[in-house]
Amino acid sequence: MTTVGQENARMLASLLGIDEADAAERLDRTVLVTAAPGLAAAAGEVEDLLERTIHAARPSQRKPDLELVLGPAEPATPGPYLYASLNRRGVIVDVEPLRHLDEDAHPLLTALAACHITAAALHRVISSSSLPRLGLPLSVDFAELGIPEGSLTTPFDISGAVLVGGGAVGNGFLRALRHVQVRGTLPIVDPKVVGEGNPNRCLYFTNDDVNLPKAPTLAQAAQEDFPELKLVPHVCTFGELVARTGLVDTAIVTVDSRRARRSLQKEIPRRVIDASTTDARAVIVHSHSQPTDGACLACIYRHVPDEHARERSIAEGLGIDIEMVREGFITADAAARIAKSHPSVEMGAIVGKAYDTLFKELCSAQALLTPEGRQVLAPFAFVSALAGVLLVIELLRSNHRAAVTNYWTVDPWRAPIGRLRRLRPRVPDCEFCADDDARRLVHSLWSGA
Repeated sequence: MTTVGQENARMLASLLGIDEADAAERLDRTVLVTAAPGLAAAAGEVEDLLERTIHAARPSQRKPDLELVLGPAEPATPGPYLYASLNRRGVIVDVEPLRHLDEDAHPLLTALAACHITAAALHRVISSSSLPRLGLPLSVDFAELGIPEGSLTTPFDISGAVLVGGGAVGNGFLRALRHVQVRGTLPIVDPKVVGEGNPNRCLYFTNDDVNLPKAPTLAQAAQEDFPELKLVPHVCTFGELVARTGLVDTAIVTVDSRRARRSLQKEIPRRVIDASTTDARAVIVHSHSQPTDGACLACIYRHVPDEHARERSIAEGLGIDIEMVREGFITADAAARIAKSHPSVEMGAIVGKAYDTLFKELCSAQALLTPEGRQVLAPFAFVSALAGVLLVIELLRSNHRAAVTNYWTVDPWRAPIGRLRRLRPRVPDCEFCADDDARRLVHSLWSGA
């Protein structure tokens, strides 16, 4: 069974170019969070993220490797220290004591600040020049997020949207969404089950949830955070949901596959709000409303040669044909072939599981050793949580018609930079946009919306 620690160690080993044992040793670090009384919520957010990667200490426990001091609080240990100052304008993190303003940040901004504070703490205790660059002081200006004025406090009804994907970014989205005044009904669509490595970054999941279906598990765990929002799980694909219930107004996309995103675009949602992660190095945010002359979801995640390499690796590793891999989910016939190649795999337990999920599990268990194994490595919890916060912000921007760009890349180890937002054009050979019939259908369905 893959543990949370193993999943994190493999991610760090990939980042640093070291072996897994060395990575595990570097992650065996403890951070004590000491917070001023007014920053108890921020401290809780940071501790939740730290606990998914390293250890968050309590004052009575062993001497920590680092004490993180939030706000005007007195340190509780001899150090070393990392200081954070948080107010409604932004967050600053440094190794030197900071000045503090007596201002409260909105809870959604606190959640974003927690991601950057966690990144700085991890960078400090892991202490490797091979990590992505993080300079101190780290200063995050909330104005760079482009949040429309009043949108953080304006109630809104999310009915008509569907959360596509119940994994790490889907968890992060709901954890962030709880901080705004949302009501209505939100379906959650995911055909997969909770994997053994998921709890390292899925903030609503625990080890007890492994092998349970993601959508209902997430809906049940998150529901108590939403007194005016009903979460409705569907254990199916987005396409299957659309076939049953009809066209979807807004797809909030958190799936982890380029192919799945392109397939989703063909279901023609009026609006797409999307976020994805690239291991631990980047968060990508995309949105658009149809009809559009800009990039659609299939333009942003157009087919690349690496996809064939990954599909070939999965097929070869599992002992099946590449055409089977492209079907997405394991059939009874495919399960029999996989079990024949891998006697440790129980055939009945893998029917209906996604091929990439099984591939990742076998790679993690070192039952498969292929170069492409690193392509399915999972990011740290703070990266997925940051993607979730940015997804909520993009939803607010779209709701208030402030999303005049459609693409933003954010480095999770550095401050978000608003001027890096881009309006990406349509890709001429996009498999969706280049389809004249699809374009005509889009206009007939959504041109008056």
